[in-house]
Amino acid sequence: MTIPGPDSPSHVPLPTVTLADVRRAAAAIAPSIRRTPLIEAPSFPGVPEGRLYLKLENLQRTGAFKIRGATNKILGLTAEEAMRGVIAASAGNHAQGVAWAARARGIPATVVMARTASPLKVRSTRELGARVILHGTDFEEANEEALRRAAAEGLVYVPPFDDPVVIAGQGTVGLEIVEDLPDVHRIIVGVGGGGLAAGIAVGARGLKPDVEIVCVQPQGADTLRASMAQGRVVVGGRPSTFADGLATRHVGDLPFRLLQEHHAKVAVVDDRTIARAVFLLLEQAKVLAEGAGAIPLAALLADPSLAEGGPTVLVVSGGNLDPFLIDRVLFAGLTAEGRLLRLSATLPDAPGRLAEFLRVAAEANANVRQVVHDRDSAARGPRDVAISIELEVRDAEHGQEVLARFLEKGWVVQRTDAGGTGAREPVNRVPGID
Repeated sequence: MTIPGPDSPSHVPLPTVTLADVRRAAAAIAPSIRRTPLIEAPSFPGVPEGRLYLKLENLQRTGAFKIRGATNKILGLTAEEAMRGVIAASAGNHAQGVAWAARARGIPATVVMARTASPLKVRSTRELGARVILHGTDFEEANEEALRRAAAEGLVYVPPFDDPVVIAGQGTVGLEIVEDLPDVHRIIVGVGGGGLAAGIAVGARGLKPDVEIVCVQPQGADTLRASMAQGRVVVGGRPSTFADGLATRHVGDLPFRLLQEHHAKVAVVDDRTIARAVFLLLEQAKVLAEGAGAIPLAALLADPSLAEGGPTVLVVSGGNLDPFLIDRVLFAGLTAEGRLLRLSATLPDAPGRLAEFLRVAAEANANVRQVVHDRDSAARGPRDVAISIELEVRDAEHGQEVLARFLEKGWVVQRTDAGGTGAREPVNRVPGID
């Protein structure tokens, strides 16, 4: 079957992807990829109790689902094409998938990545043997350079999402979900270019036509919702999200048409909620997910009704999270959960006063994480000192108890975290991330 594009003449056929294509891909790539586990999820704060599952593509070779589509594409190259070598553009996970698949077949690979790409993903791609070229400020600019080099150097371009062979490879995730959980009601998956979601829609709904597909995008790269409303691919501006795997200006033409055909639903969440989802997956499920992999849980945190109606699967599409970003995400998550309490106060600059102040925290069973003792603050009097203190507390309720203890003891303190009236961080920001 072919699906005409909204701006294409009706007599011009466009490619599509069928369940048979996905099954062929599954057979082809089986020796090269891992069949990742589908596990029952633990309880998450704010998410109703129910049958919730995690499809752990973060445990895939290269740490993300992208290896499936890249392997399917590269295995299908002719001998002449393989001899020329391949080139791709990527935010990181497709880069590693292409590099791994090319190395497995013994052919050279070049990957163009934006200069803003994760250092971890750049290094991992190079370690897999690919030539990495850093170009541009986002995926679109990197992709333009990849296409230019493909033409100039005679390389075979491996698309990240807008390709039927790549989509069929990604669709094997959907096959595995339905085979492992035949009564699945809903699958929630992040969307950048849309190849994974489209492939899952074809594979899963091919086996179980009534399964619901929910596509989630970050606010800073939200184009699918408008595309669905207008019936055509809408191109947005430069994406702004820490979920770099979803940082595209638009979904692919073929993925969009497949998602239309399979009646996919769309949800949008902000970076703060995505960061909280990364934190909760790590703490509650012991699963390390990057932003793109955590966004399905973020959708549930924003709209708990998505867990209703039957077994729901969250596709943890990748786990390649930069270590420096892990630190900031953990900090943001602890703050969001009310487990870091930040206070400011002005104390008399006299011996013993700081010790008295800190004693209140100890009596309230709060652990001091950091103290800043500032004699140079312009806001203090000549005989005062400005104090900023960060405390580890059990939860938001304990934080309020600690704050009340300071006030009871006569200390004039102000909250400076996002949980109090003195919040310095806007509620739509993730400290240190966005």
